[in-house]
Amino acid sequence: MHHEPVKGKLFTIWSLPLLLLMAAGAVAFVARFAFGLGATTNLSNNYPWGLWIAFDLIWIALAGGAFVTAGIVYVFHGEKFHALARPAVWMGLLSYSFVVVTLIADLGLPWHFWQLGVQRPEHSAMYEVSWCVALYVTVLALEFAPTVFERFGWNKLRDVWRTWSPVYTVAALGLFTYLMSHRIWMGVVAAVVFAAIAFLTRRSGGSGVPVILIIAAVTFSTMHQSSLGSLFLLMPDKLSPLWWSPILSILFFLSAVTAGIALVMGMDMLVSRFFKRPWNRDLLADMGKVLFGALVVYYGTRVVDVAVRGQLESLSGRHGALFLAEIVGGGLVPLLLLATDRLRKQKAPLVAATLLAMLGVIFNRVNVVLLGMSLPGTMPGGQVETYFPSLVEWLVSLSLIAAAVFFFGLGAKLLPILPRPEPNGERAASASDAASHS
Repeated sequence: MHHEPVKGKLFTIWSLPLLLLMAAGAVAFVARFAFGLGATTNLSNNYPWGLWIAFDLIWIALAGGAFVTAGIVYVFHGEKFHALARPAVWMGLLSYSFVVVTLIADLGLPWHFWQLGVQRPEHSAMYEVSWCVALYVTVLALEFAPTVFERFGWNKLRDVWRTWSPVYTVAALGLFTYLMSHRIWMGVVAAVVFAAIAFLTRRSGGSGVPVILIIAAVTFSTMHQSSLGSLFLLMPDKLSPLWWSPILSILFFLSAVTAGIALVMGMDMLVSRFFKRPWNRDLLADMGKVLFGALVVYYGTRVVDVAVRGQLESLSGRHGALFLAEIVGGGLVPLLLLATDRLRKQKAPLVAATLLAMLGVIFNRVNVVLLGMSLPGTMPGGQVETYFPSLVEWLVSLSLIAAAVFFFGLGAKLLPILPRPEPNGERAASASDAASHS
């Protein structure tokens, strides 16, 4: 498959509002450090986690499209989805980079990050997530590097990358194993095992991407996606039983797979719309089938979990309405829209199902972090407090979304991220649509 930069102006009429929003976010970011969290946010001892944490959990779930697509294409040899791989990795790299920016704003003392290198906590999900995200960003950068080499013709640098990126990846996997186990011998064993895998798979993969890179990406992403759910296991007295579950880590992982697939599909739809490219009907329909399976597994597990724990009686009041809205709007309706090949090959049902699947996971994260919580005051017997994000919190979050959109488009115009359209692809798709309707 050949990739090429999108032809067109680097800056369009849509660039101006994105740049203005990014500038406003930069001012809000500076204000956060100039005046402190207390003065610029509505966070408190009772609500230390607010919009920024919900934002991070949502974005990390959506960014799961990078590891899901890479796994489908390079590990499970789903070559027909190769057109979605580079855009997914590029958006994943942007997303995780901007999530780190949000964390810098959200942490009280972000300049103490070096403590990750000297502390050895044995029971800290945040410790595991921090190292996973840090290493995963470097792996994503290595995954995306060949796109830059291809654009500028850096063949010698590509050869260096092909030789040394597996070495770095094996070392990263060994280091991570040591940090999590606190045992040097386990880190050495993991490095040896992954080195053997890297050696045995060195000639596989027609794309030239070392398979060990993809394995590391899937490993790191799987672990931190699930560990994020583990953070809320500490809150059974605060989080509604409709969302709190002993398998919350598994549910977070499954929801990330679902959201990631939906985002990759949505990105391809938006690329088709704004870059005036052919609508990939068959490709999106096949990906819609994958999304259908992910929805069945995720929402089926959610409903069975609630039933097995005997929490169906909790389906009343405000929390019950929120839960039903999430299950029906984010799960049942998309499943119905993706139930048949005929529906999946029609644009309107496919777009609606993709959007609802993403919104369902987004709503789930908002429920877990904010709406499903019952937080009494810090004093015993205190009243339940409320929280609404401040202007600074909104500006920082929205500006990073604008930055992701802006830099994705800029990257698509400067680098060979998107596949080269097939000649007369749009005409063929239109003819096929007309034939199917007739």
